[in-house]
Amino acid sequence: MVNQLYVELMERGEDVSPEAVEKALVVLKTKVKHFGNKVRVYCAVGYGEHRLKRIIDLRHDDGALAVLEGGQVHIVRDGEKVVMLRRPGMAAFPMPAEVSDPELDGLNPLLDLINTPEEEKYLLLAWMAFVLSHPLDPMVSQVFLVLLGGQGSGKSSFCKWVLRKFVDPSKMSVMALPRNIDDLAVATSFTYMPIIDNVRNLSRPISDRLCKMSTGGEVLKRKLYTDADPHVSTLQTSLVLNGIVNPVTEPDLSSRCLFVHLEALDADQRVSEAEMADYLTEHEGGIFRALLELAAQALNVMEHVEPQRPLRMLEFSRWLAACEHVMGLDAGYLEDAYADNQASAYESSIGEQPLANALYNFALLYCADGPWVGTCSELLPLLEELVSDRDIRAHFHQWPHNPESLGRRFTQHAASLDALGVKLERLPRSRNRQVKISLKADCPRLAELTQD
Repeated sequence: MVNQLYVELMERGEDVSPEAVEKALVVLKTKVKHFGNKVRVYCAVGYGEHRLKRIIDLRHDDGALAVLEGGQVHIVRDGEKVVMLRRPGMAAFPMPAEVSDPELDGLNPLLDLINTPEEEKYLLLAWMAFVLSHPLDPMVSQVFLVLLGGQGSGKSSFCKWVLRKFVDPSKMSVMALPRNIDDLAVATSFTYMPIIDNVRNLSRPISDRLCKMSTGGEVLKRKLYTDADPHVSTLQTSLVLNGIVNPVTEPDLSSRCLFVHLEALDADQRVSEAEMADYLTEHEGGIFRALLELAAQALNVMEHVEPQRPLRMLEFSRWLAACEHVMGLDAGYLEDAYADNQASAYESSIGEQPLANALYNFALLYCADGPWVGTCSELLPLLEELVSDRDIRAHFHQWPHNPESLGRRFTQHAASLDALGVKLERLPRSRNRQVKISLKADCPRLAELTQD
């Protein structure tokens, strides 16, 4: 804005000293504040005249936009009334191929780069198209990507070469996990999608903050260190984490993530950075065009599909159902894969929660043939048999040490266990205050239990 104002003042033959430009800028801001029309400002992607029309800023100097509407992709440079904010760290997308790709053949070179189990390849493609086409909007929660793999699986390289090029090109490739939780918010003001490299663990405060950054929320803090004036910041972002072991141990955050497991690369699969750059230069236009086509076609059928297994991130579940239709996959293929993905993550996360882990193992042991009904006095000793004294000592304050404490904590992990197919219920108040534990019909472990 300052550069443009400088040019306009110079063309009019007016004073262009720094003081004059600053004064003109103050006058302009005042006019905008009091007399200008309010418009919604988007970052990276925004809505068109209706919510199923999406406009993606390709971040080129000529103002090129990718418009997704009616199942098609159009590249335009004017005519769209949308205001896009470019954060300082943003870089330009590759220019999509000019020829349309309704069959999505351009995705094949990208699939060759994804060293994951088959179903996770398609989940990852769907996630990439989801992030590309969904604005930051409190009505739509962002699903975070967690890339997991051992040494030699190419986690960091995949982030730098693939996700940075096709989802959020940026001057900042990857970053370390900030020590200060507020620095994470600073990173989101620099680039659209921070990628945090080699994460070992996430503390509970950081997990809570990440949950807020998924759904969108406000943070209240002092405007300056020395004053008490409040400053409210709205936080929402897309995010990628990678690590050797799963750093997400809080069930609330786990439900907002997609976990993708990269397999170790064989010696003949490894390529140098120069070879990777040449490969992507050759295929980037077709790959990016195909991703845009996938997003456009999925948006076009969104209103006509219903998720068969709606999970907490309902919009993403619906998106997966749409992508199944577009990619010609069997109905429920991606949804089942996502449900299994979530169940595995929950099972991993409850390993750090002794009560949740005990209730889960109790249900598998005692409820395969039908629900268990009893009191907390009857349940507590049975749970204690499933947990070692060492684990109880290590999580002393999380473990119920008497029936009354168990009664208060009984449903604390109900949401996590429900995702694993275990249902916890308090029965209507009676003299005995009974509880009920049962396995749901969609419990992933039920089939193998009944076979045994």
